[in-house]
Amino acid sequence: MKTPLRSLVACVAALFFAGVASAEDPLNSAEPAGTATVDFSVAFPSDAAPTVLVVSAEFPLESTAPAGTATVEFTATAPSDRQRPVATVEVAPVAAPSVYTPQPAEHLGEANCPRRPWAVIAPYAWIFGMHGQVGARGRVLTVDQSVSDAVDAAVDDMKGALGLHVEAGYGQSGLIADLTYFHVVPLDGFARFDSKAAMFELLGFYRVRDGCREPGAVTLDVLAGVRYYHFSNDLQVVGVDPLPIERTSSWTDLIVGARAEVQLLDKLGVFVRGDIGGFGIGHASRQTCNVIAGFECQLLQHCSFYAGYRWLKIDRSSGAGRDAFLLDATLAGPFIALGARF
Repeated sequence: MKTPLRSLVACVAALFFAGVASAEDPLNSAEPAGTATVDFSVAFPSDAAPTVLVVSAEFPLESTAPAGTATVEFTATAPSDRQRPVATVEVAPVAAPSVYTPQPAEHLGEANCPRRPWAVIAPYAWIFGMHGQVGARGRVLTVDQSVSDAVDAAVDDMKGALGLHVEAGYGQSGLIADLTYFHVVPLDGFARFDSKAAMFELLGFYRVRDGCREPGAVTLDVLAGVRYYHFSNDLQVVGVDPLPIERTSSWTDLIVGARAEVQLLDKLGVFVRGDIGGFGIGHASRQTCNVIAGFECQLLQHCSFYAGYRWLKIDRSSGAGRDAFLLDATLAGPFIALGARF
């Protein structure tokens, strides 16, 4: 009785220590992915009776393959050198993700780039100089107003541009809406020009490169949409025109463009946007070109300060005689904005 008992204890001990030792060894790379075969050999005393022992265990596999099974075969060696399978155990390997895939995020996204709806609301002020030619009902004037003159006008007469920029989207797609209203009165000798205008743009964008609020991150969007213009121009040459000559014109341009942002520090990034439009389609502009460059400084978790420079070129003429309208000018100057993210 003692001899079989000792044999059984020796078998269990041998199986236990053999299993521990084998679990620490890397799996044979020649085996199929997700499957491991481990051989255990146990020596029985010559007078031991054949014993069958079934063992259940979990063996984590050192493999990035999908979860599968590992076949573990235990073989007992008797004094007669006869080998027989004792137990076959199916083992589920531990599966863990081996590749991290970043999630898309919006232009002003959080550091962990969550995939969720987002929105940005940013009121802004734009003070610009104006250079070029304007015309109404056959009268054409040359306008040359510097940025410093525009600053003086903004301080003294509250002339300049105010706007509201809104963005919203989910994942890699979104919409941009921007409304700008401005009033400028540049003076050039005996000529007086008074322009009141509103511009509204509605763009869709698609994110071709995702970026988060981490240093070195880069975001790239492609843009397409429309921009609507409404200009009301009053022209008067002192001593020639008893009353101002007024002409109002409205039109819509198709525009395409792109924008990019580079995050320099955790709370500081730079951005640039460019678009062109018009293309002389129908009553649209012959050409428009818009370039915006600046920086963003995050003040609070959901609030940022923006500042930069905007350059807008508009070339459009329509009608003839009393219906003639001309705007071939460049508007360029600094802007500031305060944005909130949701």
